[in-house]
Amino acid sequence: MLASELSLLFRRRRTKVLLILLFLAPWLMGYIIYQFGGGRGDQGPNFLNLVTHNAVFLVLASMSSLLPLLFPLAVSLIASDSIAGEASLGTLRYLLIAPVSRLKLLVCKLVTSVIFVLVASVGVTISSLTAGVILFPTGKVLLLSGQMESFAHGVLLALLVSVLVAASLISVVGIGLAISTFTDIPVGATLGTLGIVILSEILSNITQVRGIWPLLPTNYWFSFADIFRNPIRFGPIWKDFINQGIWIVFAFTLAMARFLNKDITS
Repeated sequence: MLASELSLLFRRRRTKVLLILLFLAPWLMGYIIYQFGGGRGDQGPNFLNLVTHNAVFLVLASMSSLLPLLFPLAVSLIASDSIAGEASLGTLRYLLIAPVSRLKLLVCKLVTSVIFVLVASVGVTISSLTAGVILFPTGKVLLLSGQMESFAHGVLLALLVSVLVAASLISVVGIGLAISTFTDIPVGATLGTLGIVILSEILSNITQVRGIWPLLPTNYWFSFADIFRNPIRFGPIWKDFINQGIWIVFAFTLAMARFLNKDITS
């Protein structure tokens, strides 16, 4: 069943378009930086000025630019379509006629979306490294903590970043899946999921509500940059893992409570 879901997902035109957009973004960013430079001043939130010094940093620049909106949008479109899309097409009840429990179907949809996230994140990393190698220097990497490491070590760190970014988007997968069980309209589920992400990002910039920051799904998203330190700062990374774990458990529990008792008419 999982193989069938994955095959269906990655054969869809929408999935291909989303992946192409994500994979092209590093090339566009790299070309712009190559032509106009990365700017002046400190590293900044997007690491743009570091890209001109080493190709590896195009990964950090791409991730920090895609993570606030394009990544959540892509994940929301996929995860929110899990149940709502089947319901809107009238195929959900036929899936349930097969000897497959609702729980197993829900788990399969969740795993399928998670695999999409991992493919997208790793793909962006590979695309960033490829564009970076073509456009920028590939010598020793100056870590954010000041130490020098080999380019191969930098590439390994970049691949770890892709895994961390994928893990950080698990909450979006869970939220999208949960909302999709409450509606038969995929667009509504997508907008609802993306709305929660945007609201979380807005709240994370309002100091008056800093007390709830650790609970927000986006609060530790940029902890992936701590991989490029020696020693690695694992504190924010572990907090992100815990936060994402809490959100996925909550969201999946909500999805089960709704879907297992839902009257399927379409």
